[in-house]
Amino acid sequence: MKQGEIRFWRRAPAWIGAVASAVLAFGASQAHAQGAYLYSILQSRNDHDQIPQQGQNSSQAPVGLDDQTLAVSPTQGSPDSQGYLFNLQFGKSLGQALANYGIYIDGSYINITDYNAGGGLRNGAASDGDATLGINLDMQKIMGIQGAQIHFYVDDRQGPNAYGHWAGVGLDNSFVYGPNDAFRLTELDWDQSLFNDHVRILVGRINDLGDFDTFDFACNFVDYTCANTSFFYFNDSNSADPVSAWGGRITFKPTLQTYLRIAAEASDGDGFYNANNEGWNLAMTHDNGVFVPVEAGYKTDFSSSAYPSQYDIGGFYNSGEYNYAGAMMAKNSMLQPLANISTSTPRIGVWAQAAQMVYRPDMNSKRGITVFGEIESMVTGYVPIQDEIDAGLVWRGPAASRPNDTLNFIVEYYKIGNQMVNYETGTVVQAGGTRLTGDMEVVQVDYNAALAPGLTLGPFFEYIINPNPGGFVASRVKNASEVGGMLQIALPDLLGLPTLARVN
Repeated sequence: MKQGEIRFWRRAPAWIGAVASAVLAFGASQAHAQGAYLYSILQSRNDHDQIPQQGQNSSQAPVGLDDQTLAVSPTQGSPDSQGYLFNLQFGKSLGQALANYGIYIDGSYINITDYNAGGGLRNGAASDGDATLGINLDMQKIMGIQGAQIHFYVDDRQGPNAYGHWAGVGLDNSFVYGPNDAFRLTELDWDQSLFNDHVRILVGRINDLGDFDTFDFACNFVDYTCANTSFFYFNDSNSADPVSAWGGRITFKPTLQTYLRIAAEASDGDGFYNANNEGWNLAMTHDNGVFVPVEAGYKTDFSSSAYPSQYDIGGFYNSGEYNYAGAMMAKNSMLQPLANISTSTPRIGVWAQAAQMVYRPDMNSKRGITVFGEIESMVTGYVPIQDEIDAGLVWRGPAASRPNDTLNFIVEYYKIGNQMVNYETGTVVQAGGTRLTGDMEVVQVDYNAALAPGLTLGPFFEYIINPNPGGFVASRVKNASEVGGMLQIALPDLLGLPTLARVN
């Protein structure tokens, strides 16, 4: 065992012991509320607020409910089931036959095609794609273990990095890009519900997609708003989706609407971009610290509120070494490694998020406008992005005849880390240019048309002010205008397959 592994495992028992004690104490203190809580679960079991947009199921139904609940499609039995051009749900019989044995098939394909129409580095188009396939096992059916599940997902990403090569942006990208072309193990873990679903534990090879610093509708957008922001993605240096890491996550649910979530994961400062550590290498030889995100929040859906909302605060701590230079830049042919920028200083970042439905024209439908915003800031440690502020809206069903379409708008502000700006400015000044600005802004509008259950297609427009390449640059990059389209396929919804519900 190498020294980095020894350091990690010396830390691990302390985290595990503390978390285990908290689980037991919490379960005992909440026993009196279980009856009311379970009643709330039963009341909301048929409510799925968000059509799944990722391979991993993110429905609102709690873990461990009956077969009838788990087989419910988010498009059945409501006015929102109207408006599709066609229906391909011919896999219900096969899916239910597998579900009877505790086997649930999941998967997705997402393609984002982007054209840089003006500004940036050069005009040009590129297409990035992401295919995910998963199997969820209900261990209660298979082995009689109540509240237990196993999740196994693989992921394949291909694409040339449209933002980097054409728009000249290194600190944002389409959410299905890379970090390099590879076929990966993205999840293999044990999911356990305890104390009548007041406590949820996830242990194994995990990633943070959908667990921290995100919204249910985040993947309506085409950039790193989905599923974790650029701030979270770049600054923590942890293995982010689709790359997995050894770790565990615990969620405490005092009520159906409130939660406290904490995770502890092995941290690898350059594993995300290391071709030898793409998720199939289960060793911990590259791990050099621990990554700990935490989030507490209040979240409602249509079963508990006429106007659903989400309010949360959170933060992360990462003790691992962070070679931003080689890790982030070596895989991008547009940029040169920043060999002189690396750090072993622990990093701490915090965030606050809010989303609120403010307009609902038809109380028998989930159509309406939700406004949202978030603020993220680093407390300590060198990072490429010091602060990020996002604000926007999601309009579901702009037209009554299209209740499942979404019109999405977001404005993003980035304050670039001082050391990054100083380095980039140095390269520009040496080439005869002037100092770079320390900020970048992004404005994005897109429309996702639901053609069929599990199939959406739509255009987007994005304007990038002060594009930051995130590394070596010979001159200041011009503001960029991007147009393109996004195709999303969610296999269970498309084919009518039952899903094994899991809740963040």
